[in-house]
Amino acid sequence: MPNATGSAKSIDYRDEKQQERCGEPLMKGRNSKDVDNITPDGTSFANPSNDHFFLSKSRDQSKVNGSTRKKRWQKIKGACNMQLVRRRLPIVQWLPSYNWNYVLFDLIAGITVGLTIIPQSIAYAGVAGLPLEYGLYSSFMGMFAYTVFGSVRESSIGPTAVMALMTFSYANEGGAAYAALLSFLAGAIELCAGLLNLGFLVEFISAPVISGFCSAAALTVASTQVKGLFGLKFSGSSFVEVWTGFFTNLSSINPWDAGLGCSSIVVLLLLRKLNALKSLGSLKKVGCLRNRFVDGSLWFISTSRNAIAVIGGCVAAYLLELNGLTPFTLTGNIKAGLPSFELPPFSINKTDIDDGNSTIFLTFPEICSELGAAIGLIPLIAILEQVAIAKAFACGKRTDSTQEMIALGIGNILGSFFGAMPITASFGRSSVQSASGVKTPLCNIYGGILVLLALGFMMPSLAYIPKAILASVIITSVIFMVELEELKPMWKSRRLELVPFGVTFFCCLFVNMEYGILIGAGVHLFLLAYMAGSRPHPELIRIPGSKKTEEKVIVKADTNLYFPGVEKFRQVLNEATDGETCVMVDLSHVTEIDYTALKMLKAVASDYHKRGLMVLHFTNASPNVTKSISSALHSADIDFLIPNMDEDGCGEITDNV
Repeated sequence: MPNATGSAKSIDYRDEKQQERCGEPLMKGRNSKDVDNITPDGTSFANPSNDHFFLSKSRDQSKVNGSTRKKRWQKIKGACNMQLVRRRLPIVQWLPSYNWNYVLFDLIAGITVGLTIIPQSIAYAGVAGLPLEYGLYSSFMGMFAYTVFGSVRESSIGPTAVMALMTFSYANEGGAAYAALLSFLAGAIELCAGLLNLGFLVEFISAPVISGFCSAAALTVASTQVKGLFGLKFSGSSFVEVWTGFFTNLSSINPWDAGLGCSSIVVLLLLRKLNALKSLGSLKKVGCLRNRFVDGSLWFISTSRNAIAVIGGCVAAYLLELNGLTPFTLTGNIKAGLPSFELPPFSINKTDIDDGNSTIFLTFPEICSELGAAIGLIPLIAILEQVAIAKAFACGKRTDSTQEMIALGIGNILGSFFGAMPITASFGRSSVQSASGVKTPLCNIYGGILVLLALGFMMPSLAYIPKAILASVIITSVIFMVELEELKPMWKSRRLELVPFGVTFFCCLFVNMEYGILIGAGVHLFLLAYMAGSRPHPELIRIPGSKKTEEKVIVKADTNLYFPGVEKFRQVLNEATDGETCVMVDLSHVTEIDYTALKMLKAVASDYHKRGLMVLHFTNASPNVTKSISSALHSADIDFLIPNMDEDGCGEITDNV
């Protein structure tokens, strides 16, 4: 319903108070040792002395008590089942409260994301080595599934650069059949991982390893577009092969493609910053830029820049062709029409590589043998991206990682029935969706319908897309995934973190994406084991307030903070405050904090600051720990306290902070 100002208030179904734990009323007042001996009717067989209770009651009274207890048990079971349904079907939580005030916001967000995903998905299909229409085949089903099963309204799932790159080598071997089967197998693993609550496994992939992997993937994807950007044709798809082929074929560069591609990159980068024009010093006083309509138009042009570039390239190529000129390398005909619904192929007839005229029949186990490590690594990377993006847009609220895995798994499984390649959440499109004012996940329906309309009616026109335009769209989309800004805080806080980052980055870039992340994770886990790191068991201590002092909450870490224990420590910090109390982190037992833990502390402290809460206080920190925290966290979000706290507040701030 609209608020007092008349604006529509967003439905937030992530911060709902949890129901009472199942069976707790029956256990109330009993010895904890007897819990396992409680029958469904509420009686206990743990203590033989209870026998006199039954003998002292009449038969009729026993029937009444038994009936009451049975009804109570059924009521608790019903509550538990309903709670489970609401958690596993988030649409049940927000749909009953949906009203017409949200339709416009969701429609704008859906159309905006749709205009973004259409050119991106076509380009990512080229990265995956698939016919371009398969990019659109991979775009709509995940959006539909996430509407029902997704728990974060800002999250947008579909084809991404990383998933396309990891699919490439297998699509090159078995074509679209291998891509669809990979999507099905990845979805099945993601769904099983969600149902079995295996989300904790992703905690063992640290932030430096993820940063190294994403940076290498971004450079590799951008490098694969060099051929389309300059109109070159040569074999090779890896980082080394592409740049070797580029310098070998410099004389064969198409000047028209090179000019169009490079100018498109410049234009797209400028349009990306178009919305920031009003903040420039010389333009701050220009009144028209403060107009609501002008401001909205600048934002829409900036957000839809990829679609504008593709449409502009199509029009230019078409007009030149009418005049008998074909200077650009075009994508060619893209198959029109909706994809057929069918099971992914569990056995195929594959053309023999040695003898191009004969075919080989491959069974399902043989196909899985060829897919190899990708069966496990693709869902792992997809889950990492999905959960990370969901947490990024949760604004400090609890994120249901299990539900995100279930939604992603169902989206991949359903997408495979339409020939889709593996998909996951996209940070870029999720940012667009959030900035568009999305209110509920229903916006994904509008975006998916727009993709279907493009498949049905726009394919003949998209045949005129210059390859240089698609290359520029991909390069400007992925280049910001290179996380060079992470190197400085790693160097200042804990230089040892650069080892897994560097190992992962160079192995992914020069060896193989799949094995690169495994090697990097293995190296970091080895370093962690070498340092005898263990998952923390932080203690939560609450000190009641008085007339002179406020309530204090102390979170006491019992060991060094390394990346496997980051999520557990974050949960305790989130439980520690209700927005009013003073939160102190006792670091008396901590001698080292790794970079992943520092990022977690930075996110928590920043969230406190954004919500207008008290700053995060640290006490009993050693000089090394103080230096690490100070180098990574903003000084405005934290305080360092001396061990002896005064009576009027949380404590005194040390002079060196």
